[in-house]
Amino acid sequence: MSNILNKVLYFMGIGDNNEDEHEDEIAATSTKPQIEAVPINSSKKNNVVNIHSAAQPIKVVLMEPTNYDDVQDICNNLKSKKPIIVNFENVDKELAKRMVDFISGAVYALDGTIQKVSNGIVVVAPSNVDILGKIKSGMTDEDFDIEGIFSWLK
Repeated sequence: MSNILNKVLYFMGIGDNNEDEHEDEIAATSTKPQIEAVPINSSKKNNVVNIHSAAQPIKVVLMEPTNYDDVQDICNNLKSKKPIIVNFENVDKELAKRMVDFISGAVYALDGTIQKVSNGIVVVAPSNVDILGKIKSGMTDEDFDIEGIFSWLK
């Protein structure tokens, strides 16, 4: 009871703090290492970091592959956590299908996403980039030509 009274008197500025003596006695008898508390109003300065300068902007890669070897560059950019917009409009339809199949496998393995933007153009995004919404064109499924480049990708 007197311990509580001593704390109240010390808090009010009237009494002495006997806790220091008590802690010294405990420290002398204890074999455990003591943890030193740092006062809140210490003279150390806090490091303030501007969150806007630390973050690198996300770079979007635009690619227009011409041969099957370009698929490796697309997948390397995906592995590097960069979103890619790929234009297959100037590639043979069968080759484009093989390329998209390969890219889709990489997207699956890396937990990314792939989304069709228009005929011949897709967005490939890594797991750290979310694609929100879908592009709705005025075309219906009936308007897509069965021979179209992405009639199989819906």
